Amino acid sequence: MSSKSKPEEIVRQHLLAQMLGPLGFPKGLVAVEKKISFGRRADIIVYLRDGTPLLLIECKATCADEEVAFRQAVGYNASLAAPFWCIAHGSGVRTFWTGGSVPFLPPYKQLLLRIL
Repeated sequence: MSSKSKPEEIVRQHLLAQMLGPLGFPKGLVAVEKKISFGRRADIIVYLRDGTPLLLIECKATCADEEVAFRQAVGYNASLAAPFWCIAHGSGVRTFWTGGSVPFLPPYKQLLLRIL
């Protein structure tokens, strides 16, 4: 990663390293900067093996952007309909679903168990 990387990109790369490493997300099911509608791109989308969206992630540089990231993720997810959405920033991660949230990104297998 270049020292000239934008802070938001650093957050995204760090989260991707965690996802593809200890959290067990299959690399082939993770899309980065995925176009979702006219001029809109989601930072990260994770799919199920059948191509159904499982998780949408919006990354921001700092926690000061958390409310913006939340609104953006909810808006993007209105068309995707992923059961989970997440916001990530330099101070942490929060994962949401209808009726709940946790202050971390659960491992891939835990997300799958929640939708079965």
